[in-house]
Amino acid sequence: MSKLMEITIKLVPIYGAGGLPGRLPNLARGLKEFRYEKVLREEPSVYELVDVLIRLNNDPAVSANFKKPIASMLEEITKVRDLAREQLLGRQLNELDQTLYRLEDLFEDLERELSW
Repeated sequence: MSKLMEITIKLVPIYGAGGLPGRLPNLARGLKEFRYEKVLREEPSVYELVDVLIRLNNDPAVSANFKKPIASMLEEITKVRDLAREQLLGRQLNELDQTLYRLEDLFEDLERELSW
């Protein structure tokens, strides 16, 4: 390990001009409705949003209608995120890239299910 340099691999969200609300408007509407404004301000990557979904699913203040699609997909989303974590830690970047595409697809599926 170098004394003067460090190798860093990080996941950076790229939502485009509309930000997270522009890419995931139904999720963003729910985050705002249930007072998760800090998440909207920080705009974490979908990798980091998995933990937010877990909190939403466990939050008694979040309506059952909003939780239902999250609960039905949460296990699969978490499993894919955990695989991505293993690949990130193992620096398996080609595999990680494919896994992150799958995670994005799952969030797009969730977005469609959250249309309420």
